[in-house]
Amino acid sequence: MYKKTIGTKKDSFVKIVITRYFNTAARQKCRYCRMQPPKPKVKGGALIALLLAFSALLNSCVEAVPPAFDFQDDLIIIDALASTVPGTSYATVKQTSYEFGLYRSKAISGCTVKLINADTQEEEELFESDESYVVDPNFKVAPLSRWLIEIRLPNGETYRSSVEATPEQVPIKSINERFNSEMIYDEGSESYTSGHEIRIDFDDPGDQRNYFFYQYRAYEQEIYCKLCEYGVYRDGECLSQINNPALTKEYYTYLCDVPCYKISYNNDINIFSDEFANGKPISNLLVAKVPYTSKQDILVEVLQLNVSQDAYKHFRTLKDLVDNNSGFNAPLPAALIGNFTNLSDPDRIALGRFTAAAATNQSIFIRRSPRSEPLSGDFKLPQPEILGDPVPQPLTYFAPCIEGLYRTSDLEADRLRYFEGSALIPQDL
Repeated sequence: MYKKTIGTKKDSFVKIVITRYFNTAARQKCRYCRMQPPKPKVKGGALIALLLAFSALLNSCVEAVPPAFDFQDDLIIIDALASTVPGTSYATVKQTSYEFGLYRSKAISGCTVKLINADTQEEEELFESDESYVVDPNFKVAPLSRWLIEIRLPNGETYRSSVEATPEQVPIKSINERFNSEMIYDEGSESYTSGHEIRIDFDDPGDQRNYFFYQYRAYEQEIYCKLCEYGVYRDGECLSQINNPALTKEYYTYLCDVPCYKISYNNDINIFSDEFANGKPISNLLVAKVPYTSKQDILVEVLQLNVSQDAYKHFRTLKDLVDNNSGFNAPLPAALIGNFTNLSDPDRIALGRFTAAAATNQSIFIRRSPRSEPLSGDFKLPQPEILGDPVPQPLTYFAPCIEGLYRTSDLEADRLRYFEGSALIPQDL
């Protein structure tokens, strides 16, 4: 094992000193989150906060090497987007903390969040939903308009972004998918994750440089709305049965009381710059990887976001961090401090970024029920309560479909039509 100092970065906001300890054998063995080799140390806690910011955005395992840091808690992390596609603008506001030996980022509830048009002073207030702040489903920004976002925390602190100009929209011409049984290799488990690779075609405008950031949102029918491990569902919650000696089942599942749809999002960063393809047709560009975790048919909506060069650099640096490809002498991620100013205390920084994006979307419906490949992940088969089970009476079979970012019973008609004829539970389950 040896010690190597990467470098320092100092500006008006923060000084980052990174010292990383390397164990070559462990480093070669570990690629994902299952193993924990010797770890980097960051004084001031800025790097881990940035990684937490990304984990907040994607809700997934984000670092190949889980880091150990001299951690600075109470940092504010803001991720916000204003989009030209109706209903896709949002903001997340989180605060770092260190609890029970773990680094966390916790959503801040009760904020006042509003988008402000820099030219007309028009305001659009966002409302809180499932640890995020979202807009009215019909709200969208116009291409070439200029926006900023202002966020007031419950303690009175106010953060305001710089003004972002919305680029022009670049439409997606076509979309296709291909199933790949070896989509992602996990060196930790020495196995592959299978899934659907989503690719698009579009014509890149030749009169300007363009920078793209890709997201997806996927819908599939929920098989059940509640799972209780070593317990049963009663009075709106899982009632523990861990001390029930007659209990033989590890879990029970409960059907949705209404037709319900699970919503999932991308868990990686996909970006594209037209630096070497300006004005050319772009074909078969990989923009999303959808894990094969269920045999339910799935509707995938791809969002192509045309963003500023600064926003692209932000996402590219995050991608380098997450993919662990930035190298020992790569620029430090101090630039990821972003474009927010604390109006109450200019010396108190906020990590993250507000981005205005010209977005276009395209959908593809994937029929997965005929597939015979094994599922990825830890899928649990339906296991309802049945007569004779040693559980509190009366038996319970249903749970509510709770509306939020990850579940809905109110699917729009243009999305609902894709699911006509889809079985709720594939026969091979």
